Amino acid sequence: MVQSMTGYSRVTRHIAQGAVTVELRSINHRYLDVGARLPEGFSEFEGEITPLLRTHLARGRIDVGVSVQLSGGNTRRVMLDEPLARAYHAQLVSLKRRFGLKGSVALEHLLALPQLMTVAENPAQRQALWEQVKRTLRQALRQLLARRRAEGRRLVADLRAHLHLIRARLKTVRARLPHAAARQRQQLRLRLKGLFEGATASVSNAQLHEALALVREADVNEELVRLDSHLAHAQQVLRGAPAVGKTLDFIAQELMRETNTLGAKANDAIIARCVIDIKGAIERIREQAQNLE
Repeated sequence: MVQSMTGYSRVTRHIAQGAVTVELRSINHRYLDVGARLPEGFSEFEGEITPLLRTHLARGRIDVGVSVQLSGGNTRRVMLDEPLARAYHAQLVSLKRRFGLKGSVALEHLLALPQLMTVAENPAQRQALWEQVKRTLRQALRQLLARRRAEGRRLVADLRAHLHLIRARLKTVRARLPHAAARQRQQLRLRLKGLFEGATASVSNAQLHEALALVREADVNEELVRLDSHLAHAQQVLRGAPAVGKTLDFIAQELMRETNTLGAKANDAIIARCVIDIKGAIERIREQAQNLE
């Protein structure tokens, strides 16, 4: 299904330990680019996020925000190295006696010494909490996909309207071609007459090439056929082909190329106005294609 690259989702999941919230923001990007903000102590799990998102997303800049609020307990615990505390205390008492210092050894003296107290993680509890985070992330991903697809449907409807406009203008161009061709034939006769007038029995290669170029300039049938082909391809892509955005961008480039040639060849005011409308529609198609995955 065609989907936009822009979207947002936010899911909060209440669990026994508290609550987990996952927020996803998606914007345009040439490739899939994932950035994550995880709570302290969960950085080791960051590598699991991109593969999980890649199963459903192909392009876009995805910002992942995770917050964990614990109602009780903690994934970490504070540990006191009691043997080290005794050794510190004995050394401090010894120093006081040796240097004749007054006063007793206070708790703050011990706490200022290194490695007396450490914070140890509870791996099992942290892993269990991360599983809850992943469940919440999957739920947020489903919500994001639904919103990206809804936006994708709106974009497809808009793109089809632009394609319809191009077809309508090409229909006008075809209807105008007999009149424009008659004028061009008349102009071509005059130009060819001026080109060969007074020529000797043998016509130079340069004159022949110029005459051939004039004849080719008067024919726009090839451009119209290619435009029809590109339009049909675009309609097919909008039904759900892979890499819709990139493919549509390429088709839009080809449409613009043929339209420029059509405008250069068809020397007619009405056709020129149609060409301007077609170019405007192609530009809007290119802009919208940047939003599609």
